[in-house]
Amino acid sequence: MLSFLYRLLEHPLAYRLSQLIFAPGAARLLVRRLDRLARQLPISGRLLDVGCGPASWLWQVGGHPLGLDLSFPYSLAFKNAGGIALTGSATALPLANSSFAGVWSIGLLHHLPEDAARQAIEEMLRVCKEGGYVAVLDAVLPGSPWQRPVAHLVRTLDRGRFMRSQTELVSLLPERAGWEINRFTYTLNGLEILCCVCRKPMADGVHGEPCEQKKD
Repeated sequence: MLSFLYRLLEHPLAYRLSQLIFAPGAARLLVRRLDRLARQLPISGRLLDVGCGPASWLWQVGGHPLGLDLSFPYSLAFKNAGGIALTGSATALPLANSSFAGVWSIGLLHHLPEDAARQAIEEMLRVCKEGGYVAVLDAVLPGSPWQRPVAHLVRTLDRGRFMRSQTELVSLLPERAGWEINRFTYTLNGLEILCCVCRKPMADGVHGEPCEQKKD
């Protein structure tokens, strides 16, 4: 039954419906957070959304990224909505080194096993130019299933087979890069997401201004 439902979610309309059911309030709460983040990070330059799905969350905050997704129906839906998208793998981005001012990934890593997730992050860093940034946002398991039982159930049923704790997700980040970590709740049923931002230094080692860090 679950495998059938997961295949059904490959259809963009079914995917959007599932977001409304299992992530109530995300359209408002997550966008509010992204808007705050977008005011701290430049979104006027060339942007990339890795694992974009049928639509980019960045559209909601004024960003116009190039989308990339492994799913052809998703990348096609992205194009039909007015965006520009490629069908390709996050572990081997078909893009040149240092070609984007900002590289985003929202809700991708829990679909990837450890080695692939690490490679995807390395690829994001590769295509990010000096002075740019990589922003990785991904779902995390509740600290305690008893404190957030509904969120725990939703995470257990998620088609992403590699849902991680905060510690496990942070362990995927390359240690050589400095990451700003922020965890927050983004739905009415208590789902949480971890926001990890790396500012790629210029050749002289200078970074941009750090993001404000808060935890709800």
